[in-house]
Amino acid sequence: MHLFNHCCMRYISFSDISTNSFISLNDSYMYLAVVECYETLKDIIYNLLQDKEDKMIVSHICDKVEWSIQEHTFVKKFKMSGLPSLSEKLEKFLTLLRAEDDKLETLKPQIVNVLQDIVEIILQDVMHDGHLVTENLCLNTKERGQRYVNIDTDFTVNKSVKEKVIRLHLLLTVKESTKNVPKNLDARRRITFFANSLFMNMSKAPKVRNMLSFRLVIMIN
Repeated sequence: MHLFNHCCMRYISFSDISTNSFISLNDSYMYLAVVECYETLKDIIYNLLQDKEDKMIVSHICDKVEWSIQEHTFVKKFKMSGLPSLSEKLEKFLTLLRAEDDKLETLKPQIVNVLQDIVEIILQDVMHDGHLVTENLCLNTKERGQRYVNIDTDFTVNKSVKEKVIRLHLLLTVKESTKNVPKNLDARRRITFFANSLFMNMSKAPKVRNMLSFRLVIMIN
């Protein structure tokens, strides 16, 4: 699965993060989009949380992800089987955050529940050693319902933050439909040529005063 194929947006899988070296060589646009999704999501969740221990858990998870990427061991350290359920919860999470500002307070319990589900899926279904996170951080043992309860929904009221939420939701949910792909081979060739031309390297045009002059003679009968 790919996020961008030149100018076309596609569905993103977080497993693509593990192949950043391959992406950067073959499709820098997809690589940058994956990085943007990861950094935006991390920033949103971290600023949404108000409890210090909750933030420490999120930071520890992110450190694990980033370290495994540097070591090229993401696929070994994390289980890909948990990604579909994680993607589903992330979509629901962002949908709630996209709600009208005056409705965010009433949706707060739902946001908390989904956020708890997201972290639980990451720790139990995605990370191989997720159960050791709280132990390694020497945090107080809390029940599931006590974690990630203290959140600041006013954070998402900010216009720039709301735009990030909308963009992230779009990147994670827009999927390419095979029904929209032309069956005609010549049509596919033309679309591919056009898409590639948008990103081709073009030399800068010279200044007008440096251009060669020419004359056009039109014969009128």
